[in-house]
Amino acid sequence: MTALDDHYAVAANISAGWLDAVRMLNQTPDYKAIHLVIRILDPTTEDPAIRAAAQKLIDDHNAANDHRPTRHKAAIDTTRNTIFPARWAERTNGPEELVAYYRDRYNKGGLLGFRDNARGTYFGRIVAYPHGDGEEPADQLSDTIRKLSNERANPGPKSSRYEINIYNERYDRSPMSFPCLAHLSVHFNAGRLEMQAIYRNESLVGRAYGNYLGLAQLQAYMARHAGLDAGELMMTLGHVELDSNKTPIRAMLADFEPRD
Repeated sequence: MTALDDHYAVAANISAGWLDAVRMLNQTPDYKAIHLVIRILDPTTEDPAIRAAAQKLIDDHNAANDHRPTRHKAAIDTTRNTIFPARWAERTNGPEELVAYYRDRYNKGGLLGFRDNARGTYFGRIVAYPHGDGEEPADQLSDTIRKLSNERANPGPKSSRYEINIYNERYDRSPMSFPCLAHLSVHFNAGRLEMQAIYRNESLVGRAYGNYLGLAQLQAYMARHAGLDAGELMMTLGHVELDSNKTPIRAMLADFEPRD
C-alpha cells in the first residue's frame, strides 16, 4: 500500500487494492461510501493469501445462506469471467477469434441462460455492444486494440482515443441491475496501456475482487495484442458498500494487520 485515506488508495497489486478498499469501508459508520478511488500500480500481480481470504469470505457467506441460494455470491473466477473469459482467451488465436467464439455463444443464449447473466455480461457488451435499429453490434475489443496498434506505429501517438462503453441507454432502464460497470477509458502512455474503470455501484465482498481480476486480465490482454505493457489500473467507484457479515470481515482484516 502506497497511500490510503478514507476515499483514495494507491496499491501495489489488485489484491492489495481490494484489501485497502475493504479496510476503508470497514472504518465508515454505515459501511458505504461515495466516490471511492482505487489505483493499482501493477495489475498483473496478485497476493495469493489475500485472494484466498477474499474467496473464503464468499464461501463463508454462501455456507451461512445455504438455505437461501438466491443470496449466494459468485466465486472470484465466475465474476472474473463476466468481464474477461480468460480460458476462452487462452484457447483462441487473437482478439478477432475470441470475439467470434464469444459472440457465437452469447447470441445463441448459452451465456444468457444463467440467472446472473440474463441482462448480458460485461464482456458481451465489450465485444457486441448493441446499437439497435438493425445496426451490427460493435466489436470494441478488436477496435481498441487496432487503434492502439496503429498509434504505436506513429512517432507521436495519441494518448486518449480509446473508449469502451458498457452502459447503454436503450437497454439499461432498470436503476438497480446490470450494468454496475458503466465505462472503460483506455490511455496510451509511454509504451503502456493504462485503464480506468467507472463503476456506478460496487459490492466489495460479493463482486469486487473478481471484477478487479477481470479488468486486470482484460487490460493485460489488450496490451499484449497491441504490443504494449500493462500500466496502471484505476477504479472509480460511484457507490460502494461492504456487503456481508462484518464479523468475518474484521477477522480477515486482523490477519493482514502489520506485525511488530
